[in-house]
Amino acid sequence: MKKILSVSSFHANAGVIRYRPQDEYKEWSRDTESAKQRFDRHYRRDGEIFQLRSDWLNNGDFGEYRDSIADYIYDEQQEEEDDDEDDDDEDGLDWALWRRFDAEVFGVVRWLEDDFGHRDILNQPKAVYWFPVHIATRQGNIETLVLLVEFGALLNIPSKGFCVHASDPNNQSCLHFPDWTDGFDPTVMHPAWTPYHIALCHGHQGVAHFILKICPHISERLLFEGDEITRPIPKFISAMRHSYPGIAEFCLESELDDIEEAHPDVFNGTLLWRAFWELENFEPALDILVRYGADVEHDLGEGHTLLVEACYHGHYREALALIDAGANGNNSLHEPGSDTNLEEAIEDRNHWSLNATTVLELCCRLHPSWAWNVPVSLPSCDAALAVVSHIIDSGVENVIKSVAVLTSARFHRVDTLEVLLKLGGDLHDPEADDSSALSHATRQSPEWGLQAWSENLLQTFSIIINHAKNTGRQLDGVAEAEKLMKVYERAREDSDAAVRITNTILLLVSEGLVDINHRIGSETLIAKAAGIRNCLLVRGLFDLGARDNLVTLWSNAFTTQQCREESTNEIFQVLAKIDSKGRIFKDPYFVATAMSSGAWSVVNQMEPHLHLDKDWVNKTNGDCPVRGPDIGSIHGDFDGWSLLHFAAGFGRVTVCRELVDMHAGVHTSAKGGETPLSLALGIWAGSHLIVNLLMGGEQRLDAETAAKYRLIAEDKINNGRWPDAANILAVCPRGGLSYIRGPLLLHAMMRYCFSHSEIPDRRLCEQLIRNGADVNAIDEDGNTPLGYLLVLTTSAVEHDHRWFFLDDWVSETLTSLIMAGAKPSIRNCKGQSVLELLDIVREWKGCHWTVSEILTTTLLYQVMLYRQSIGM
Repeated sequence: MKKILSVSSFHANAGVIRYRPQDEYKEWSRDTESAKQRFDRHYRRDGEIFQLRSDWLNNGDFGEYRDSIADYIYDEQQEEEDDDEDDDDEDGLDWALWRRFDAEVFGVVRWLEDDFGHRDILNQPKAVYWFPVHIATRQGNIETLVLLVEFGALLNIPSKGFCVHASDPNNQSCLHFPDWTDGFDPTVMHPAWTPYHIALCHGHQGVAHFILKICPHISERLLFEGDEITRPIPKFISAMRHSYPGIAEFCLESELDDIEEAHPDVFNGTLLWRAFWELENFEPALDILVRYGADVEHDLGEGHTLLVEACYHGHYREALALIDAGANGNNSLHEPGSDTNLEEAIEDRNHWSLNATTVLELCCRLHPSWAWNVPVSLPSCDAALAVVSHIIDSGVENVIKSVAVLTSARFHRVDTLEVLLKLGGDLHDPEADDSSALSHATRQSPEWGLQAWSENLLQTFSIIINHAKNTGRQLDGVAEAEKLMKVYERAREDSDAAVRITNTILLLVSEGLVDINHRIGSETLIAKAAGIRNCLLVRGLFDLGARDNLVTLWSNAFTTQQCREESTNEIFQVLAKIDSKGRIFKDPYFVATAMSSGAWSVVNQMEPHLHLDKDWVNKTNGDCPVRGPDIGSIHGDFDGWSLLHFAAGFGRVTVCRELVDMHAGVHTSAKGGETPLSLALGIWAGSHLIVNLLMGGEQRLDAETAAKYRLIAEDKINNGRWPDAANILAVCPRGGLSYIRGPLLLHAMMRYCFSHSEIPDRRLCEQLIRNGADVNAIDEDGNTPLGYLLVLTTSAVEHDHRWFFLDDWVSETLTSLIMAGAKPSIRNCKGQSVLELLDIVREWKGCHWTVSEILTTTLLYQVMLYRQSIGM
């Protein structure tokens, strides 16, 4: 090899083996591939891209070219500040040179996409390149490596390869970079390392020592083009990452790494900070760094030391090591370092303020699981107690311990809470906080889900209450119980969290911190629990002695929450067990409330067990009003309803049959005028079986009863409920009622249509007429139905309102009224006769209303003239 290097023009950096891991080895066949083709496939003749930096230059020093390069970089920076007038230069030679110099300034060699315009296989990310120095390092052949260096081989050049994937159990400490090309595949990783890294990976410590001596400024990590990180890994960190403390110590002893140098990748912390963030074996690295003068109290702000950083992230083993190395455990954080994660926590999460926080208090918090930028090692929360004990043993003020108690209570850190209370912490120190430990334990934070927040909730309260009893401290848990009731309403979908919160409330009551009959507003605890359908709490409070009106409990359970089958069934079972006298199945109020709230599964369970008292059959809900949501458009409220109203209105055949057999009032009117029969006739109920039950098998109502239902029908019409009105009129006797002064149903229908721009079923008008509606009835303005229709139509035309969907309906209604005997001579209060109103409509010019055309093209107008002539 020495002869080849000495007698030929072959350069030590040439002859790069080109290797593609996806290609399988094949025997060389001269018949299919020439020697030149094989050489081109396996070897690269130009190593120019890797020879940009001279190996003998110091970091950032370009020898005799130093000044010219510095001037070039300065000129480029000035051009960038001049509005970038020529953007095309970015793709030219100048831009390529600038990117090369930019890479050299930061001490790394970057992969460039274009080698001065010459395309190369380097642009294929799956290609792996083996330089002679890398091959020698991989084999641990130091003699070959020495020989290559003697003949000018560069050591600070990258190699894509040699390092196995991090999942390999034999080499898990290697770092890899993903494929950042356009065809990004996150499963493909391509390492790019110097010979120093390769020597560490494969355990060749002698080779690593040699490389450091020959090339002390070697860049450990060589980056892909486009990588945002511009700093190489310190050689000390690399050695410790591969568990070679001897090489790491050599790096410090030879001053290859500066202990006090600021590292931007770790918030401008020192090498000690970088060791904390990038090493899993921090403790041995700390020992070495401290021996060589590392400052464990290096502060990024005001009190932002590495001990604070370690405790904030929950790395308590590292914190113990720092304390043993001399870190101040009584330190307080007043101002975090600029652009650090602690500064972000204070600015973006002001509900988790860290200002003036002691190390002891940090140990009582949760480590920030939401932070994306965290040290590489795993948190060691199991060592928190050791740090707490160590700090307290060193001596701290009582107020600091009390603050830590409150912090532990807030974050439900039961481990630190118990220790702090045993070591003299106070549950309520006015100097520490105005709030008690119980109050802190009830607080929540947005970063904390209910599942995690409630996990140690009950245990935290138990520790606080037991400590108060043992020390004779008086506690009041009323405010906390009320807060927990509100939290439960948000947590009801999480069954585990809901149970924990409920058990905590019951603990406060059972320990006497909350009166069993305490009222939240006007409601007792048990009534409030029924209202939020917390069955466990209702049963628990009842067992502890809580009592309230059964009607109140039932009303809250079924009228304050949306009906869900599972929750309504559960609360029904609980209240049925509480009701030892069976009142639920005797008093109509209970089943009526279940109906009004739509709890049909509960109604189904109640129906077979109803034993209604005869004295209560016709009882209305006036004394004990039923509340419930509106269902469709049946009603606005249930004022004056009897149980038969509910059963008929909600289509409960079984209950209706039982009530009819008990002679319940079928035609009894509620406050709104509704009767059980009118509700059953409603389209929403739609039960012919119930209608037959209520009418006793009759097809029509008697004349006297029908008069009441005509009033109900008018109300339906006035509210646009045409089908309901039609159903009611269907059971009224046909004809023979015109002599009864009843409601003006035809007027009501027309008034609603024009005021709401809505038309009824086209058969409704004829049905009203068949059922005795007087086509010549006069309203308060003196208008007959036909006259009123013409007045409304004329008003619509005068105001330029034309509803096309009303046009045909007006014509059909006018025809029906005339055919039913409408009189032309009746005058309204303004002195206009029906015939005169017809003349106005008939003589419209330029109007496209169909009713005008009908009066001029049909015999309807002639009919009205004839009636006028005979005195109608």
